[in-house]
Amino acid sequence: MTKKQDFIYVVLGIAVVLVIALVVKPAATGELPGLWGGRGAGATITPAWTPAIPPSNCGADPPPPVPTWDGKPRPIGFVDPTTYQIPAGGESRLNMTSLPAVAGPGITRWVTYATIDGQWSGGTTGIVRVPFPMWRLDYSDITTSNDEIPFFNCQVMDARDPNRFVRVFTFNFADFLAVKDKPDLKKQQWVSIFYEGYHDYYFVINTRCIDSYHLKIQVPEEYVDT
Repeated sequence: MTKKQDFIYVVLGIAVVLVIALVVKPAATGELPGLWGGRGAGATITPAWTPAIPPSNCGADPPPPVPTWDGKPRPIGFVDPTTYQIPAGGESRLNMTSLPAVAGPGITRWVTYATIDGQWSGGTTGIVRVPFPMWRLDYSDITTSNDEIPFFNCQVMDARDPNRFVRVFTFNFADFLAVKDKPDLKKQQWVSIFYEGYHDYYFVINTRCIDSYHLKIQVPEEYVDT
């Protein structure tokens, strides 16, 4: 009986030592217990993923304001046709009849916003932005050098999508003959209104037997002060 009691005391003593070594001491030093799958002293904890917060733009400088139009016509120059991936030599001519002019509602007077002046065929202009909701193209000022085979072709292109033809104007012998010696009729009919403003455009012009042309991008007079 005495031997059995001594054995029990030994087992209890060992258990107390283990509890002190594995539980009491780590708790006192701030370490986690290492029993039953717990993390040891060298274990690391990976934090959960936290989405990044985008930086605030409160302190950024505001974008520069778009300059207002001073009411004076702006000349549009010509550029290398390869700027817009256009083959030189007029191979891209389209023979399309222009749409009839339609008067804008309530428009009393049009003023010239920009001009295109030239005399050669195959001209491609730089990009012009029309910062108004409506505009028109006046192409009535064209001078021919030969009344038998004159030809004028103007392609209005979308600068954001060079594959899009916004509108195409083509005039042959019959068109010039119909307005010959009728300047008032020519000024009235050789214009076209666009109802898609706030956009960027460029123009491709092909001619034959044309001495000069003076195209005008015009806007309603009330837009001058906007």
